[in-house]
Amino acid sequence: MISTRAYMNYNWVDLNSPTSEEIDSVVLSYAINAKIARDLASPTPKQEVLDYGNFLYAVIHLPVFKHTKREAFEQEIDFAIGNKSIITARYESIDAIHHFTKKIEVNSILNKEEYFNLFSEMIREIYIFLNNELLYIEDWTREIEKNIFMGKEKDMVFAISSMGRNLLNFKRTVHPHGEVFEKIKSLGKEKFGDEFEKDMEKIINEWKRMIYKLNHQIELTNQIRETNNSLLNTKQNEIMKNLTILAFMAFPLSVIAAIFGMNTKEIPFVGMNGDFWIVIGIMVISIIIMFIFFRIKRWI
Repeated sequence: MISTRAYMNYNWVDLNSPTSEEIDSVVLSYAINAKIARDLASPTPKQEVLDYGNFLYAVIHLPVFKHTKREAFEQEIDFAIGNKSIITARYESIDAIHHFTKKIEVNSILNKEEYFNLFSEMIREIYIFLNNELLYIEDWTREIEKNIFMGKEKDMVFAISSMGRNLLNFKRTVHPHGEVFEKIKSLGKEKFGDEFEKDMEKIINEWKRMIYKLNHQIELTNQIRETNNSLLNTKQNEIMKNLTILAFMAFPLSVIAAIFGMNTKEIPFVGMNGDFWIVIGIMVISIIIMFIFFRIKRWI
């Protein structure tokens, strides 16, 4: 599907899962290099910036979360950036682009001329959505932290691992943006002037703040993992200690039972009236003595 919009002397052509015929029509209308047309036809695995004369071609990947499954995946958006025209190509719906479309439509109706650089404003809108994704992870972190101290350490092992993996995938996707934006800034200054460079500098600062937040969140996740592991190990050690104490307390009972079960002629108390209860009493007294000893040592 192809959509064309005009805003503040900019022409924006948005290709959503474009067909070859739609790409050909855009190529003819805007005199786009054939290499750009080839790349627009299918996803590109590498994030990069290429200079094709009157257009800069940029490939940017975006991390997106499926909140229901708490899984992260990547979306791709390709930009062909001209002096007063921008062509975007994507292969699935991207919420940030949809929201940006509505935003400029409203501003056009209200005659609000807020933008100078349509590309930088589009990237800024994308980064608003990326920040919202990070806020979702922060909420997830608080939920995990709450569950950890509610005694659900074992259940949180997988949750923390899942969150850590998603954060690493998020950073792996966003980290190349810095190199892409730097190259766009450098090439764009020559093609589009100093104002374009200033706008890109603001975008680079947005990226730096994003990386800072990501690093902080990754560090916090590692600390939560260590806390959870410590609590889990403490609980397991406590269980092992209790089992060891129970086994140790049962040991004298086994010895007493074995002694009185020996097949000898003379065994104390055996044959007397109430011999069974005497043996049981000895066992109970032994347990009480062991218990008092463990309490004095503060082992239980």
